Amino acid sequence: MKKRLRKKKHRGEFTEWGRQLVANRNTKADAEAFQDAFILEAVEANGCYCGGSLSDDKVDVIVELGRMSDDPEKRFARVTGWLNARHDVESWRAGPLFDLWHGDYDDIEDKSEQQVGQVSSESSPSSAPDEPST
Repeated sequence: MKKRLRKKKHRGEFTEWGRQLVANRNTKADAEAFQDAFILEAVEANGCYCGGSLSDDKVDVIVELGRMSDDPEKRFARVTGWLNARHDVESWRAGPLFDLWHGDYDDIEDKSEQQVGQVSSESSPSSAPDEPST
């Protein structure tokens, strides 16, 4: 496929990547201020976009992380680092990296294997997946 068509169809080096992010807050206070800060400081400040649901105590969004040349994992690490630094975020979960235009989207609420982060004194999220219940 020629470069012009790959760009038009978001294929090859023009593939745009994203991840689902679900964060739970430990309070409903100042929900609007938290939502504004999440969008401005965590998402847009890192050159990303998001779409989804923001409620008083939960964020469930797809974060658009750009192309592979934009280093999507590094961008996502900065977004989750912002969540880890917040005292009002109880926990967060992240789905796998997927192609936003052509990839299969699986809601992480329906899966048992996912990346989980707990707010802690460390700046990096835990990469251990949840253990499936038997």
